[in-house]
Amino acid sequence: MSKPDYMKFLSSKMNFVEPSPIREMVSKIAKKSKETAVVSFAAGDPDPDVIPRKLYAELARKIFEDERRSVIYSPTEGLPELREEIAGFMRKYEQVEADPDTIIVTGGGSQAIDLIGKLMLEPGDIVIVENPSYVNTILDWRQYGIKLIGVPMDEHGLKTDVLEETIRRLRSEGKFAKLIYTIPTGQNPSGLTMSMDRRRHLMELASKYDLLIVEDGAYNYLVYEQLNVKPLKSMDEENRVIFVGSFSKVLGTGLRVGWLNLPGELVNLFKAVKGPSDMCPPVPSQFIVLEVLRAGLFEEIRSNAVKSYKEKRDIMLNAIAKHLTGLKHTKPVAGMFIFLWLPNHLDGWRIAEEALEKYSVATIPGAPFFTDGSGKNTLRLNFSMAPLDQIEKGVEKLSKLIK
Repeated sequence: MSKPDYMKFLSSKMNFVEPSPIREMVSKIAKKSKETAVVSFAAGDPDPDVIPRKLYAELARKIFEDERRSVIYSPTEGLPELREEIAGFMRKYEQVEADPDTIIVTGGGSQAIDLIGKLMLEPGDIVIVENPSYVNTILDWRQYGIKLIGVPMDEHGLKTDVLEETIRRLRSEGKFAKLIYTIPTGQNPSGLTMSMDRRRHLMELASKYDLLIVEDGAYNYLVYEQLNVKPLKSMDEENRVIFVGSFSKVLGTGLRVGWLNLPGELVNLFKAVKGPSDMCPPVPSQFIVLEVLRAGLFEEIRSNAVKSYKEKRDIMLNAIAKHLTGLKHTKPVAGMFIFLWLPNHLDGWRIAEEALEKYSVATIPGAPFFTDGSGKNTLRLNFSMAPLDQIEKGVEKLSKLIK
């Protein structure tokens, strides 16, 4: 008998599934790294040498020895004690009085975003995002058959006047956006931070046009300059903001601990959707984060990360000014990324591939972060991972290729 035609057994949802172009680039980087040392401006990870791994090892040993619950399921919504600590964490860092019962612990911010898609989105729905926006959110939500509409940004973040024009245009066509997704602080991939005036206007628009906002706070804790801004959730008088939180960028992406802070009416629905797919978040990781929060260690870890990444950011910005003079780029006050615009005739994919092959410098093309096919002449540069003494060398090599 011949092998079956597997395609005919697949769900119609496969029509919406796209492979991640970023993962393709990451695979090439991993292959190159086996051959030679690579200066990586590609990853969206914290520096492993900034993460207190020895502390985690000590905590893990103690947890596995003393805590019987570390090797069995936790509740679907996460350990009760951890949800209590996250509520206190939100009070301190997000200026939000969160009820622990409105918090669901997730496998990183990525699972939180997918749960929103699973529960709230269906084919034909319209979601508005920043343009560019986080590529994994774009890919994830497209799997639910939605239409993504990107609204441009400038140095003050999302252009909320254009957002309102977009909402009005859609309504004039008999169409309605369901959600607005934003990373207001240290945005990925641009590194931009939304101004306070824009944040106020965004909240006004959500109320005026009866919309929900998904606020992705992944980079809220990596801030390098004094900011006069507030989280959207702290301004949320009508409970229109679904907050996606993550410890990944400070405590380590591999721990896979994030959370949702939800309107109370949605909590049980999210729990019902989440439970069958994962049973619960990784329990040992939950306990490690719990111990870090209980012991008041988060601030020390965060401060060390901010000090390290600020220094790296400044070196990269100075290197760009020196070696890539005249090229437009963002100047982030938070997050992990600098967005670079190449001359219009250059292709970001080709530059990224040749930089890796010829100069062992890894970058990420910017085009996949755009919803409309634009951004072909852009690159996303990460400054958190590369060693201090390699950042300028990497930028200089990149400049040779571009020139």
